[in-house]
Amino acid sequence: MRKIFWSASVCIALVGVAFAQIEASSSTYLLDVDPARYAGPSGQRIALRVDDQPRHVILSAQDEICLQLLRSVADGEVISARVRVLRPEPHDAVVVRVVAPDISPGTFRSTPWGMLLRVVPGTTTASGLVKTVGTSDAPVCTL
Repeated sequence: MRKIFWSASVCIALVGVAFAQIEASSSTYLLDVDPARYAGPSGQRIALRVDDQPRHVILSAQDEICLQLLRSVADGEVISARVRVLRPEPHDAVVVRVVAPDISPGTFRSTPWGMLLRVVPGTTTASGLVKTVGTSDAPVCTL
């Protein structure tokens, strides 16, 4: 009986480890993007895949950006967001580190013009706040 119980425990533990590895290797991240303008539109939560093509994202009627998440070749723990504002005032593309060992989860990072970006910890999404961005949902843009 002990052997059966022990074998079942080991099997459950291995299944748990496998699920944890799948969760850790997920290439989709939730990114909060806030234009950070007084009396401007509220921020938007966007689901992005790492190393996908740059995507055209409409944040509001007046805000459009081109956005991409890239994993660092030198250090796989570092993920950066490449972002370029298309409207209302165009800005050149910049790279902002959003995930790294020295960045606390959920910390806002800023672009030179003040747009705020952060990766949201956890896998839960609030309904109505998430705008899914993927290959079939958003057009490809140029950074």
